[in-house]
Amino acid sequence: MPKDNLLFKLDNLEYQYHYANGDLSNFRPRISGITKFYNAKGKKTSKKVAKLLSKIDLEQLSQQLDALRLQIFNNKVHYLEKNLKSLLVKSLNQYRAKKNAKNDFTSLIEKIRNDYGIDSFTEMVCKSKTIKISIAKVVPSKKAPVANWFVNHEFWKIYNDKKNVFNPSRVWNEVLVPNKFDQLVSTLMNNDKCRSLLSSFESGMNVFLGINRQIESKKESEHVEKDPVVVESETKPDNDNGTQNENDDPNDVAELDEDLLKQYDGLLGDSDQEEDDLENATLNPEVNYNEVTDEEPDREEEDSDIELEDSISDSGNESDRGRTRAKLPELMAGYYSGGDSDEDDDPADDKVAREQISTNEKRKNRRGQRARRKIWEKKYGRQAKHIQREIEKEHLERKRRQEEYEERVAKRAAKAKVLETQNTEPILENKTKTICEREKTEHPSWIAKREAEEKLKNTKFQGKKITFD
Repeated sequence: MPKDNLLFKLDNLEYQYHYANGDLSNFRPRISGITKFYNAKGKKTSKKVAKLLSKIDLEQLSQQLDALRLQIFNNKVHYLEKNLKSLLVKSLNQYRAKKNAKNDFTSLIEKIRNDYGIDSFTEMVCKSKTIKISIAKVVPSKKAPVANWFVNHEFWKIYNDKKNVFNPSRVWNEVLVPNKFDQLVSTLMNNDKCRSLLSSFESGMNVFLGINRQIESKKESEHVEKDPVVVESETKPDNDNGTQNENDDPNDVAELDEDLLKQYDGLLGDSDQEEDDLENATLNPEVNYNEVTDEEPDREEEDSDIELEDSISDSGNESDRGRTRAKLPELMAGYYSGGDSDEDDDPADDKVAREQISTNEKRKNRRGQRARRKIWEKKYGRQAKHIQREIEKEHLERKRRQEEYEERVAKRAAKAKVLETQNTEPILENKTKTICEREKTEHPSWIAKREAEEKLKNTKFQGKKITFD
């Protein structure tokens, strides 16, 4: 039998509970599929969800939640206590003092056997430890409210009853510390198996109680509260004195805008100016432009130009740099199909462009033969045509093999009959010949002995009947 996913059920019930109370913003699911299910877009699923949410009863839902939480808690606690006890019992029974060990616990283990017994001692220690760890998770502080499902639990009663046998403080103060069992227990439980068991229990309780989810929600709320402060601090101007000057003139804003526009005076040209330059541009007939273009620029001249530019730029102070820097607007990227065609080509001639421009529905590929056959099998079962063809083919194959078998059997029978008729007469003749030859070759004493044995076989019994009184 597969195990029930209790956490999935708990998420379902909690979602319904928050939905009924109208505070879904406080719902933090343990499993991500819960919100997808309740916010599904399909018609069937949405109808199913709407029907489920319309029949919610808060009292019944709260009872189901308490029962489910109690079941999950009991399962986790039982698993931890059982495995801790088995590990501690095994460690106590298999303990052997090492030669170079600092502490020898053999005498303490004997005292445990005599005073308490191994089983009762381990049960007391493991149960008290389980109670302590679990209550630290369920009720993290004295001021924290106790959940309704945990108020009447056995662990909560034991924790509040200081005289109970399994009370953690009583076990520590009256059993472990006075008898010096504390070091023994801590040493035996300080291994990888116990540590992994305790860590898995703590992580499971964190998931069950939603401790990590509560921490994340607090961080998110703090982050949301801090964001407006950051925005306000960024929007405030930074002055040298740390305060805003009351004598600031609103006309300064217009002057700043004019200064920003002046940055682009030498960088951008008017369209009218460009046209005038093109009209006035003429070729010099005295210059041979082929020679000029073939000549390569001199490296030394370039290096000297670069050095001059660097020296000029280094000589300016930081204020000049800030004034001369200008941020040009970014260019927008256009469509590029990836081909080597010219810019003037019609985009309709490009294959990619045609596919994007066309409004025709794309052709859907036909399913493969196996996929189609699976659909037919689900729809028609054994009545599907391909299954009927396979059955008929198998039937014909079986019939053909049966006919071949019958033909072989008939041939063997005919062959055996022919051999019998041919070999009967020679066999009888051979027998008589062998008997005569044997009589001729045998010694007379052998013949006499054989005849005597045959006479004894044929004689009747002539004994007397004996009666006993």
